Amino acid sequence: MLIKIKLHLLTVLIFLGCTPEYVPTLDSSSDQSEIISPTGDPNGRVGELEASFLSSKSKFTFSESSMSSNTFSVSYVSTAQNFDIFKWIFEGGYVSNSASNTTSSGTTVVEGNINDPNTSSQIGVLVEYREGFGRYDVTHAVANSASFDVNTKSDYVTYEYLDNLKVKNSSNPNGWLNTSGLWFSPSDTSTATFSVCENSIVGFYDNDDFTLVDPIDISKEFSNFGNSKKNLVFEYKIDFIVLPAISNNLKRISLGYTPSLSSASSITVESGELWSNSSNESTDFRQVVIPLPLISDFNLSFTKYPSVINANGRQAYPFNVCLRNIKIVPSE
Repeated sequence: MLIKIKLHLLTVLIFLGCTPEYVPTLDSSSDQSEIISPTGDPNGRVGELEASFLSSKSKFTFSESSMSSNTFSVSYVSTAQNFDIFKWIFEGGYVSNSASNTTSSGTTVVEGNINDPNTSSQIGVLVEYREGFGRYDVTHAVANSASFDVNTKSDYVTYEYLDNLKVKNSSNPNGWLNTSGLWFSPSDTSTATFSVCENSIVGFYDNDDFTLVDPIDISKEFSNFGNSKKNLVFEYKIDFIVLPAISNNLKRISLGYTPSLSSASSITVESGELWSNSSNESTDFRQVVIPLPLISDFNLSFTKYPSVINANGRQAYPFNVCLRNIKIVPSE
């Protein structure tokens, strides 16, 4: 019995003697990264990290229906602390006069060390975006001797079309073509009567005697929008003056689309309908998002239809249509 006890004690002592010395591991947040890694430098900085940054304006819009000048710039500066090395990744961006950047497939990578005079200045950088219309990701990453942090902001920089809601007239030849004369810009309807359609293009129900029975429309030509994926986004409201008791499923408003073909082509393409609405809902603005075909040049049109015509030849349920926040934005 005594022999067995001694053997057990010897086994415990051997096991304890073989236990390796405890070595502290790196910060748990720095296990893996394809973008940046801890330096492992014993003389490097330590402490918590946050890859924070500031930028100038990053949301850009244009109201010209033909894109011409597309280049714009955004400046960035790191506000991180306790880091030794850093990295910027600018999707769609270009950086001039920097020896520490590489550009591949339209993405520029800028790297630097805060202790290196040749690269430390790149914690602040001016980025030029030359592709124009689009959405672009920005990534900032920092690391010290034992930790790192990566901050990616998807679609941080955007450049998109925002309509100015102007109808075409002698003073504004580039607005929406208003063949009926019954669509009005916000500046033309800024009265208490149309406060329910604030900041909107308003399509009127009719002239004063309610006798108009033809649809009224507005249209605009768009060009040089490239073949990238894009969505048309807008908000609309059907403002009934006389609300129908029940739905008659008549079309109230529709959106038309026509591709603009080469001038050398003898083919005429009729407008196709992308969307329509026939509801009686009239209290709130509703947003519509519609993918547009991958065509650079096209025409968009909004058509307001008359209501039921009564026995006197007048619209029984006259209504206005309000359109606002009309945008063409890049899609995924």
